[in-house]
Amino acid sequence: MGWFSSKDSKPEINQPKDMSPLEAVTHLCASIQLADGQADYEERQTWIKAIEELFPEFSEERADRFLSEAQQVLNQKQNTDRMNYILDVINRIKVLLNEDQIKILGPKLSELIEADGIVMTAEMEIAKLVESQLGIDISVDEEL
Repeated sequence: MGWFSSKDSKPEINQPKDMSPLEAVTHLCASIQLADGQADYEERQTWIKAIEELFPEFSEERADRFLSEAQQVLNQKQNTDRMNYILDVINRIKVLLNEDQIKILGPKLSELIEADGIVMTAEMEIAKLVESQLGIDISVDEEL
């Protein structure tokens, strides 16, 4: 009987309040990646380097699943809902990451924003939100 098979159900995506540290950081990074409408190879590589430094014991398979889920969730949201979602993710990061990890996050987000060689207004809006909520600096060459 396939009616109750778990294969038929979609995996449930955690709300920000239930996210793990890796999951929350990945959702934040995905929001920056998708701010210009697409996630490219350079941004993916920068994200991988960031999570390797923040979470040395991470599972790449799990991280890839979180990235896919984040892209799915973010693509379904309109601007205001998307920014509210990102704020919820940032607040979760504030709870989950220690001070040293948050300090590492600033430069990693700077690298992510600059990774594709174009700095979009939407990326800078997210950066300003992160800076105000986490008390970190995200230095970006806006001339890119």
